[in-house]
Amino acid sequence: MWSWLFQRITAVLLIVCLAIHLIFTHILSIGELDYINIGDRLAHAGLTAVDIILLAAGIYHALNGLRMVLMDYWFTSRKRALTLTIGLWVVGLAFMGYGTWALWPWIS
Repeated sequence: MWSWLFQRITAVLLIVCLAIHLIFTHILSIGELDYINIGDRLAHAGLTAVDIILLAAGIYHALNGLRMVLMDYWFTSRKRALTLTIGLWVVGLAFMGYGTWALWPWIS
């Protein structure tokens, strides 16, 4: 039940955050997409928060969708489903850590 609900919530978050990201990156762009201009854009806490939410929602949405498909076809036993879920959480946290590390120069 909860994974179904969070799948829908992250879908809405992805639509909203992606729209904000694209508007500020491509429509209201302040020059070329280079290191300095991206740094200027990420200096605003709101846009950095949108990017982190976009990252987290995208990772959860993708890995939870993969989990649902795999559980439908291959991981039907409870033990295998739990192993799959834990494995995907580890992968998701690793991706989230890497993405946060990449944004860290502008967060701190």
